[in-house]
Amino acid sequence: MELWLPEDFRVYVSPDGGVANAPFEGGEERVLATVNLYQGEDGGYVAVYSRHAEAGVYSVGGGIYVVGQVRLRGRYVGRVFHPTGFEQRDISAASEIGFVCNQAFGGGDWECWGGGDTGGWFGLEG
Repeated sequence: MELWLPEDFRVYVSPDGGVANAPFEGGEERVLATVNLYQGEDGGYVAVYSRHAEAGVYSVGGGIYVVGQVRLRGRYVGRVFHPTGFEQRDISAASEIGFVCNQAFGGGDWECWGGGDTGGWFGLEG
């Protein structure tokens, strides 16, 4: 299954922090920047997180914000994306994934890291 998102992916954020990829009443449209680094069929998305509120498109709570997403090679297990070579690792702690996130979205004075829970954009469950 080939899963692609546009680089100007639209999300809709509610005042209470809910987020969806389809318009809903009370939702504010925002652009979640998406970098399609990997062009092959066997790819998916790593969400890029930061504690830098000004860079965030929406909050996931606890002072953590989603600033964008990056497409890499790998596969989804349920709704969680696992980049190739990181199937059994916590990608939020992987320096290689952090490097990719910072290259794509880093702001110089703030750090970002990746997480794989992006399958909801495609209706994946589990």
